[in-house]
Amino acid sequence: MSGFNRKDLEARYALFQNFALEDQRNYYNSTLAKLRAAAGQVNRYRAFFAFMTGLASALAGFLVQSAFVSGGHCTGASPSPDCGTLGNLVGFFIILSVVMPALGAFFNTLADLYQWDRTTTIYESAVENIEFADAQSPITEMDDPVYRASVNVYTEGTLLVMSDETSQWGQSIRTPPQTAEFIARMTEEAEKYKGVAEPSRQEPLPPPKTE
Repeated sequence: MSGFNRKDLEARYALFQNFALEDQRNYYNSTLAKLRAAAGQVNRYRAFFAFMTGLASALAGFLVQSAFVSGGHCTGASPSPDCGTLGNLVGFFIILSVVMPALGAFFNTLADLYQWDRTTTIYESAVENIEFADAQSPITEMDDPVYRASVNVYTEGTLLVMSDETSQWGQSIRTPPQTAEFIARMTEEAEKYKGVAEPSRQEPLPPPKTE
């Protein structure tokens, strides 16, 4: 960007901010919301079917124990009139205790197939890193060389995040220290045009040694 003047850089920065970084950040946030909603819904179904499995097994066992075990009112020569209904309920609960785990296993397979939790982690890292890149955006008070270096850092960091998000599935998104190294290089470039980089961007001097 060394061939652009200040007005060119400001215009290009505004376009990149609105149509690249903001669009990408909105995409990440909307995708995150969808992933979290899908993962939460599947987890609720898994918990529901696990609960129903335990409940059906417990109810079937309770009915058998209270009515059909020796001494119950459905045993002996003259069983209670409601024993047929109770027998049907026991059969129904037994069927539920078999069917519910199968339905729960289906949603377990669905979660393993789509891996919403893993994908959510990738997009969360992308959001964090794009916020870090946005923090390097230039401000109008900067002198021209520092402004140019800041625009370079800002665009490079944003493009790195976007590139890593699309090409490194299953791996960690590029970490901020790598962008920080680029910041240091661009600051050195700025110092070639200006004696000292902007004070707020300089590293603090170490404290003097005391004997």
